[in-house]
Amino acid sequence: MNSAYDFIIWIYTHTGNFDTVIFALPVIILISLIYWFARLIRQKHKFGDECKTIRRKARLNEIIRLLTVCWFTALLCLTLTPTEFWMKVWISFISNRNPFEHFLPGHFGEIVFMPTILQFIIEGNQDWIWWSAGTIFTHLILNVLLFVPAGFAMPFIYRNANLLHSLLAGFSLSLLIEFIQFFLGRECEMDDLICNTLGAVAGYLLYLCIRKLFPDFTEKCRNSSDQIFQEENL
Repeated sequence: MNSAYDFIIWIYTHTGNFDTVIFALPVIILISLIYWFARLIRQKHKFGDECKTIRRKARLNEIIRLLTVCWFTALLCLTLTPTEFWMKVWISFISNRNPFEHFLPGHFGEIVFMPTILQFIIEGNQDWIWWSAGTIFTHLILNVLLFVPAGFAMPFIYRNANLLHSLLAGFSLSLLIEFIQFFLGRECEMDDLICNTLGAVAGYLLYLCIRKLFPDFTEKCRNSSDQIFQEENL
């Protein structure tokens, strides 16, 4: 038990912002496998004898969809649980305690409407850019990167998706997450909402760049199993 506990603490102290994803990895894998098999069953029922051929032609699109499910599950594990929840779950398992006793917090979170950078400017802290570079900037950049997959994956899953759709999707998802976090005892920050939205937009712009550089490959990745089935049965 001591070695297992030490290993959990080592992960928590040495993996930075990625510790939650590592601790939640079994859940992420499980949900992804459930999605994969559920989609396979649906496609076999819909496509019949053509299922194997259609899935092979749509392999790249299916992989992107699976990776999107992995990302979305990781996002929920990261944002919709109390701070340090997944680490405490592992500790509870090795100590034979109820692993979900830490889920419900004893208090509500805080709502921070003022963006951090704007707050520093208003307060006249001109040196904020120097001493906060390693903390605040890192937090902001990670929140941007967190939502890049959302904007990037949309055109592969929804063929008619555009920049506005990606912006609205990123904003709406981030707003919902921030709202739920208030009831989980976590801070609801305007910084997160802005950065998440920018991340979704950046993801779509990244898609446009890849489409410009590799148009044929990108179009092949956009060919879903449903679209291929419809084209072959016209």
